[in-house]
Amino acid sequence: MSVTRSGVGMWAIAAADFGAPLELVELPEPTAGPDELKVRLFAASVNPFDRKVVDGMLRGSTPHVFPLVPGTDGAGEVVGSGERIFGTFFHHPVGIGTYAEYVTVPAENTLAPLPDGLDPAVAAALPTAGMTALQLVESLGDAESVLIVGPNGGVGSFAVQIARAAGKRVIPIGRGDSLVEADALIDLVSADRSSFEANARYAPLAFNTNYVSSDPAQNFGMKGSRETLVRLASMVQAGDLEVPISRRVPLREAVDVFAGRGPGKTVIIM
Repeated sequence: MSVTRSGVGMWAIAAADFGAPLELVELPEPTAGPDELKVRLFAASVNPFDRKVVDGMLRGSTPHVFPLVPGTDGAGEVVGSGERIFGTFFHHPVGIGTYAEYVTVPAENTLAPLPDGLDPAVAAALPTAGMTALQLVESLGDAESVLIVGPNGGVGSFAVQIARAAGKRVIPIGRGDSLVEADALIDLVSADRSSFEANARYAPLAFNTNYVSSDPAQNFGMKGSRETLVRLASMVQAGDLEVPISRRVPLREAVDVFAGRGPGKTVIIM
């Protein structure tokens, strides 16, 4: 599928093909189509999903464009109106992502106003991880205790804070640590069904975020909304939620953003 681009250049981080290394490239700025916004980005956060897309996770199931620019989350300014926004920018065709100075996005995507005084890097790190964590914790209902396997990544660090704020006893567990019984389990790291189901034995209520479980009730899919983004931003501004940014990387130095998966979020600064 072709994508209309203007003749003006921009810098982006992109992959030439599925599985190819990320490179700094100069591309034409994208042109917004009907019911789309063109956004000058301030910052973009890095999610594990971005790497999976580059590796070909969606190959054959949806159109892609190359060079493939990854990136789901970001914060920036709408060209023309000057409105400052943040949210999720993923759309089809895949490959017009937020690891770039400019991006286009359907106006119906999950987007919200960027509050005055909120660091754009912090806002860019909120959408996917923050909304996932908030909805996971709310899915626990009245559970009083929760095991969180993988508490140091983006989703995990948000989930720990949100669950504690909700009055739940949080038991953070690293990969390979011994588990204990609890009312609920949030498993963010198991690499396959068998490892998740082994962990799920320790809690009657269990959710995973990585693959399809044999029990459909355990499969979690994040459903984003403008209201959820506004809520998360308000929590940050009130000091009730700390956004765990571990790396801020300038766009032109961001070819290695997939290297390593340490604690917290990596944010690309334009």
